[in-house]
Order: sequence, then C-alpha cells, then structure tokens
Amino acid sequence: MSDVSVMIAGVGMTRHGFFADKSWRDLVSEAGLAAIADAGIDAASVDGGVVSVTAPEAFEQQNLGPLVADELGLQPGSFSQVVAACAGGTLALQHAANMVRSGRHQCVLALGVEKLSDAASPSDALLSYLDQEFESPAGFDYVDTMALMHARYMQKYGASPEQIASFVVRDRWYASRNPKSPDYRRPETNIDEIFESGWASRPIHRAECARGCDGSSAVVVMRKDRAASASRAVRLAGISAAHGANYLGNKFIPGSDGDIAEAPQTRLAAERAYAEAGIAAADVDVAQVHDCFSVMGAIHLEGLGLFAKGRAAGAVAEGATALDGIVPANTDGGRIGLGHPTGATGLSIIVETVSQLRGEAGQRQVRDAEVGVAQSMGGNNAISAVAVLRKD
Repeated sequence: MSDVSVMIAGVGMTRHGFFADKSWRDLVSEAGLAAIADAGIDAASVDGGVVSVTAPEAFEQQNLGPLVADELGLQPGSFSQVVAACAGGTLALQHAANMVRSGRHQCVLALGVEKLSDAASPSDALLSYLDQEFESPAGFDYVDTMALMHARYMQKYGASPEQIASFVVRDRWYASRNPKSPDYRRPETNIDEIFESGWASRPIHRAECARGCDGSSAVVVMRKDRAASASRAVRLAGISAAHGANYLGNKFIPGSDGDIAEAPQTRLAAERAYAEAGIAAADVDVAQVHDCFSVMGAIHLEGLGLFAKGRAAGAVAEGATALDGIVPANTDGGRIGLGHPTGATGLSIIVETVSQLRGEAGQRQVRDAEVGVAQSMGGNNAISAVAVLRKD
C-alpha cells in the first residue's frame, strides 16, 4: 500500500513590507512559483489550490482562486478562496491537506496573499473583524479589545509591562536575522524604546503591535509517495482548528475556564493536532505563535501548553524562547518583527517551520529541531489553527 502521509514538499515566501511598485499578482507569482520550484515539480503537476486573503477589497479583487491559478499558469482544477481573518493561511493549508487525503487531488497549492499598502488605511481595512452590530458601534476597534486582554492578563496573573514587552525584544532579535523581514540587519530594540513608542491603546504601546504589510507565502502539499524532493519534504503530522466567541462579552463563559486572558480555542486546536501527530507539548522543539500584539504571543504560548497559564510572559523575559532557550519561538521575527500580511501569515509561519526542520534557517536556526508547531489566530481571538510539522 502506498504511503498516504501528507507532506509539505515545497515552500516559497516573498519579503515582507510595503511595496508600492508591486501588485498582488507580483507577490503571488513570486511566492507560488518559488514553492513549486522548491518542491522539484513543474506547474502542470498542481491539480488544486486554496488561496487565503483577508482584505481583498484593498486591491478590489475577489475570487482569487482561479485568478491565482491563471497567474501561475496552472492546469484546470479546483481552486478556491478562503477567508478566516489572520488564521486563513493555516485554514488554507488544512483544506489543501484534506484535498490530498481525499485521494481526489495529488498535488495542491496553499497560498496566502495580502496587499495592505493598497488600502487607504490598513487599520480601517481590518476593522470588520469585530462584531459589526454590537462592538463597532460602541466605538471599539480590534486594538481596543486586545488592550482589554492585555490589561486583564496583567491583572489576573501579575505580569509586568516589562515582561510582556519582552516578547517584542525577542521578536525583533530574530527579525534582525531574517532576510525576509524589514528589520533585517537593523539594530535590536530594548524595553525603553518600546515604552517610548507611545500608546496604541493603553496599555499597548505602538511598538507592541504587529505591522500590517504586503506579502505572500505558499506551500505545496503532496502525498509522500509523490513528493519529488522526499529528502527535504516535511511531514504535516497534525492540523486542527477551533473557534469560540468573537463577541467580547461572550468570552467569559460561566462554569468554564473562559477568560479574555486565555486562549481556549488554541488549547483545543493544539490538543487535537498533538493527538493526530502523536506528540505532547513537551516534544515541541520550535514554535511559531500569533503575536498580533505582544500579550497575545504569551497567551498563545500558554494555549499550546508550552507554558502554564500566566507564566509565558515571565518565561519569555527570562530567555525561554531565545535561540538557546527551552522552546525557541517566533524564530521568523513574529508578526511584530517579520510583519503581518494577514491573509498570508498563517502560511508564512509554516514556511518558517519547514525551514527550521530542514536546517535551513541560517542565523536563527534551532539546533536539532525535529518537531515544530505553528499557530495562527483569527478575529478577536475567535478562531485558532494549529499545525504540527515533523522532520520525516
């Protein structure tokens, strides 16, 4: 019997930043063709695809699935678009994996793209993440709701502003070593500089926010017995997603551990993905988590079971997620350091994890990495997707 294991055979990613001279088509072509070449196949081998985008209205284009297929010169097949806020890229990968597992497709491309520089205001382009009937009319935006989560985390667990801001320091350290980041080769930052950056929405400083930007990432998914570059292919060992309340008031669930300072969706998705992969949190060698704001990085590290509730911020400050720490995390620079092309982010973390497991991450390479976990969050901490990758 042939091996039906789902493999990530190829990856590709553009540099992140604002590119006024490039269109979304340019970004898609760069990442998509790079992933196909990396897989050691030709475009004719791809018989399906899923495209993630968060704000297509920024470049006034919907139905990206077939358009991306046309742009890349792919053969007719099943090409569709998925929208799941910032978790969309990981959901696209889940759909691609299921297409391969079904036996109806042999080689599927999962691709994410965002062109936020085309929006009049990147922040305004993302305001619809909130509940439009109850929260937005009250004057909230997603930064305000994350500020409430930040304040609640400090109040509930006694974390200090310095501990939470340490996530930014670590992100920017990794980003300065990542050629895909706008921070590449730039000086590292420190707590004082973060605190001097001004308020985004108190207690969040501007430097503690992810930087919405342009970018594209792509992944080629195949059955193991069809992966041309088997020696470099990485096993998609487990993948799952879980949703919960988007409306802020519904995040406090009587009789449960629901709390805006926690990530129950991440915990549930991680438990499912770990079980599918046959691992435990203690087996994870390298992690990528969704740090749209500094505190969310800590919250999701805890949701993944890598640290106990309320302990991640302090652990990061003590160096636990550094390159020589117990669980190196956000080795690509995170959403704060690398940048956050929202629809592509859920796949950019997969690209980074594959690079780590292949031993191709250069100055930020984690020694002997064999198991990686990648987590992305969508909306107002309303959905979380977790993928477990293993060196095959």
